[in-house]
Amino acid sequence: MTIFTIIVTYNGCKWADFCLGSLRKSTIKTIPLVIDNCSMDGTLDYIREYYPEAVLFPQEKNLGFGQANNVGIRYALDHGADYCLLLNQDAAISVDAIELMLAQSDGESLVSPIHMNGDGTRLDNNFRDATLSRCKPLLNDAFAGTWKPVYECGEVCAACWLLPRKVIEKIGGFNPLFFHYSEDNNYYQRLVYHHIKVLLVPQARMCHDRMERGNIQVWNQQWLHNMLMLTFTDINSTAGQWGNKLLSILWTCYVLRLKNGQYKIGSFFIAICNLLGKLNKIKNSRINEKQIKSNWI
Repeated sequence: MTIFTIIVTYNGCKWADFCLGSLRKSTIKTIPLVIDNCSMDGTLDYIREYYPEAVLFPQEKNLGFGQANNVGIRYALDHGADYCLLLNQDAAISVDAIELMLAQSDGESLVSPIHMNGDGTRLDNNFRDATLSRCKPLLNDAFAGTWKPVYECGEVCAACWLLPRKVIEKIGGFNPLFFHYSEDNNYYQRLVYHHIKVLLVPQARMCHDRMERGNIQVWNQQWLHNMLMLTFTDINSTAGQWGNKLLSILWTCYVLRLKNGQYKIGSFFIAICNLLGKLNKIKNSRINEKQIKSNWI
């Protein structure tokens, strides 16, 4: 079995040992692929010296998270990958995480471990709120003191995804309309459309050393654009549902404006205008995402 671990780096030298070191300790060995988005902190030099097993892909410009992952996914498929493990630069897997996920994989579903905080002392907050809180069977079993080996769950952050080759060949890589953040939300929309499950393995663990939203400044800057883009690219939604979603986004902007002055009402309309300029790309992406083919890789 051939497994490639795809790691997108951007000024991530401080996490190199945390991330790549965990792969060295894993009971299942993988081939690390490092796609570097023009780091300026010596990330590539450090990895080149201390982790010679990694295949390096220095980029000439910052491709963002999704498109950089697509570079690695494309290479992995071309070199006989059975699975691709997507792993954030600020994430580390437990020794047996890959082994446990493989044991529960059906070869046709996305598989995820439990996401812990950086030092593994508690759950990652976003994973707890966005994923675990909606996985009622697991919560019920945890309360009763019993655990199943695997649970079907909903959306989960792409900080650690085990993707079988069949899934990638069916729906492809990340949509290039998303530069950074929300590309995994869009990917989940496509999984739902194509009836592909997301499996959560509670015994498998991953530590994610991040703030609440990773780079919070970038998150704030791109939130409005990404929410609008997610609304219009969602192949599970019809035109009739867009109005309600737009009102919800506008209300959220208004609340954030009241709380911290983050958004002005005019920002919403500027974002709408920017979106209108991408209508053809959005239309084409909706067509592509509904088809069974390896998009964007």
